[in-house]
Amino acid sequence: MQDMKALLVFLVILLSLSGCEAEAEERVFLDLPEREATEHEIIYLAKGETYTLEASSVSGVGNLYSSEDEDILSVSGNTVTALSPGKTAIENSSDRYVFEVSDLYTPPAVNHEKEFLPCRRYSEEEAEYIDKILAYEVEEAGPKTRAAAVAAARFLLLRFPYKLSYFYENGRLNGQLLEADGEGRYYHRGLYLFETKKEEITASVTGPEIWGCPLYEYERDKKVDNGLDCSGFISWVLLNAGYDTGDIGAGPSNDITDLTDLGEKASVKDIAMEDIRTGDLVGLEGHIGIIIGMDEEYIYIGEAYWVKDLQVRVYTYEEFLTKAEWDYVIRMDTFYKNDGNLKDAWE
Repeated sequence: MQDMKALLVFLVILLSLSGCEAEAEERVFLDLPEREATEHEIIYLAKGETYTLEASSVSGVGNLYSSEDEDILSVSGNTVTALSPGKTAIENSSDRYVFEVSDLYTPPAVNHEKEFLPCRRYSEEEAEYIDKILAYEVEEAGPKTRAAAVAAARFLLLRFPYKLSYFYENGRLNGQLLEADGEGRYYHRGLYLFETKKEEITASVTGPEIWGCPLYEYERDKKVDNGLDCSGFISWVLLNAGYDTGDIGAGPSNDITDLTDLGEKASVKDIAMEDIRTGDLVGLEGHIGIIIGMDEEYIYIGEAYWVKDLQVRVYTYEEFLTKAEWDYVIRMDTFYKNDGNLKDAWE
């Protein structure tokens, strides 16, 4: 009988201790602080562009992203689609991404039907915003890298919604020709889209005048819309990527430094496709372009050409090596030194 009483007392004590532990556990769980979502840097998108978020570390229901304004951004899984201009955020229980959407530039695409840039198309605020997006693209690629040069070229060719006219330069800033700044060339950061940019111009022949507006061109002896010539385009690309080459021409030349001298020149007839890279320059006598992309079938070359203005030419690999008019590739590894966040093809 005494043994039975002792056993009952032991069970009562054990049950009491278990209840206390359960209450303690419950209190610990309820007192846990709510985790704050990690705020990421702002992401800029063009209207119609998509963006894939990194996979979240949170599992279950908390992993699902939602948009704070579904009129601006929609989200499906980890994929965000920009619907209309504005600023909003995508969030789940662990991450928060702020997006800004604009219709002042476009998702990257080859578009041979672009209209020419109208004269004074942009306000000062719009022009400054476009410059900000160009700088953002270069920063994302990695300044002063191969990827940065590709990003700058792609921005003007694939993202800027208008085509620039070919304007044969009235001069340069290198002291070898007439001194001219911004007349078929623009050796400055950003796009030449608003009147305030004229304050940067240091020498004029028939200007200054912004891109898209009529300016007298000596080569054709008439007024044409100001834009870029071939070496003006490439020198602009390299400067905006972070390389200060000087306001130099296409070449090749025996007695002066030109764009042809920046890398290792190889004949198209002798080079293999595996030795050609996105970001390399291509040239022929007095003309130069840049490879802005390579995929499984095609090579994409950006250029300012007097027949077709600022454009992208698309070749199959066989066409480029055997039928295209390009004479040589300028391999730019020693010039760029770093690849940065290089992508051979845009998404």
